[in-house]
Amino acid sequence: MKKFLVEYELPYMHLVRVGIQAKNEESAISIADQAFTDCTIWDNTPEMPLLYDDYEETGDSGAVLEFKVVGEYQEWPEPEVCVKIIERDAAARRACEHLIAAHVCSNSASVREALLQSALEEAHAAMPHLSGSTSSSNGTAGSEAKPTVVAWLEGGIVQWMASDHPMRYLVLDADTDGNDSMNVTMENGSIAEVIRTSSTVLADHLPEWVTKLVDEVEGQ
Repeated sequence: MKKFLVEYELPYMHLVRVGIQAKNEESAISIADQAFTDCTIWDNTPEMPLLYDDYEETGDSGAVLEFKVVGEYQEWPEPEVCVKIIERDAAARRACEHLIAAHVCSNSASVREALLQSALEEAHAAMPHLSGSTSSSNGTAGSEAKPTVVAWLEGGIVQWMASDHPMRYLVLDADTDGNDSMNVTMENGSIAEVIRTSSTVLADHLPEWVTKLVDEVEGQ
């Protein structure tokens, strides 16, 4: 039997709704626009709660799907990061279910222990970067891996960041020509004039993709 990669496409719209307190509609729109520019609209804070963030199908949802073959393989390709995130989310839910089941189980200590062990295994599957088996980039088993962040720039401006460990980032620009600036103290005690180009935000936590990307880049 041959192995084919088959796909179909559906048009989707990314819809985001946040709560904003403002004097009027124009002010609310301005605040939302600035939050999007600063990459803080998804922070889900009490001042700006994230109330909806999902993809909705657009166009004629009743149209017949068109499937097409996009490749033939001897072995299946590695699943993309989006699939691995779905698998990790499912493992996290199973870990929570097993943990709750163990908490309410009072009839058998052995059953409770088995549920706790299952919860731990699912937790490792959901958060593989926290497993004790994590190795460093030089392949030495048991050694501590170095946290890595990937910065994506376009036109000299940071557009997006991803990391293999939960972390936040702050972008400061030393090119202050014609812009409002501030003074910050450098690590050697000197004062530098910079522009804060974004608020302190969390990098997208994509450990599998970051590891794969680093291996791909460093292998060339």
